[in-house]
Amino acid sequence: MMAHCVSPIVLAVLPATFLAKSLHALLVFFALLHPAYGADPVSRDWQSGIPADNVLAYEVFRNDKRIGFHHIQFTRNGGEVRVDIHIELDVRLGFIPLFGYTHHNTEIWREGVLQSLVSKTDNNGKPAFVDLALKDDDYLGRGSRYEGDLVLPIMSTSYFDPNFVRQQNLISSQDGRLLEVEVAYLGAEQVPDIIGSVEAHRFRLTGNLEIDIWYTEGGRWVRTEFSRGGVLSYRPVSPSKIPPKSAWRAVEVDE
Repeated sequence: MMAHCVSPIVLAVLPATFLAKSLHALLVFFALLHPAYGADPVSRDWQSGIPADNVLAYEVFRNDKRIGFHHIQFTRNGGEVRVDIHIELDVRLGFIPLFGYTHHNTEIWREGVLQSLVSKTDNNGKPAFVDLALKDDDYLGRGSRYEGDLVLPIMSTSYFDPNFVRQQNLISSQDGRLLEVEVAYLGAEQVPDIIGSVEAHRFRLTGNLEIDIWYTEGGRWVRTEFSRGGVLSYRPVSPSKIPPKSAWRAVEVDE
């Protein structure tokens, strides 16, 4: 007889549980039917952010004071794209240096997939490096904070590919760490561009990398903001505003 006795509480909970599971299944179904971020506002073409002159240049500001630059050079070779990235930052109090940062990174991409990453970084006197290459579906090699578990699909933190905002895992181009992130779409807004302003779509990354980043509908990276002892922002400029390569600092790192 006891086997046939069912608590009224259980009877009350069962329909609610069934409905909750059904609702969850429907939400998953519609999420698969519709692209992320509603209207999927930025291009999915991985090369859409590469300009015709193959150069992206940004000035970096801290609390609206210029502290450095970020330069990206693209070189096409058949089906591959080589990406050379150089960053220099300096924070000073008058003539007193407070913080210095130099980063040089070379990446090889093919069909939107990172093939290799080699970088050296002087992070205010603390060295970091990465030397990784794709083999099958794994990135193998070395890095100052590389621990493995870097498997496809994954991208680096070089930002030029608008599919960056469709990732859950990233490779730190500074030290080879696995960065787990969540991405939220915050809408469209006007941001400064090389000349005037441009409408761009704002995304917020949280988790192991906390930044806001903007892309145009066409896929061009036009702004980044994050907090590091103040608000740092990247703003696009003409490459002519960047110091010549002959004046760039070299990065010496003992691996």
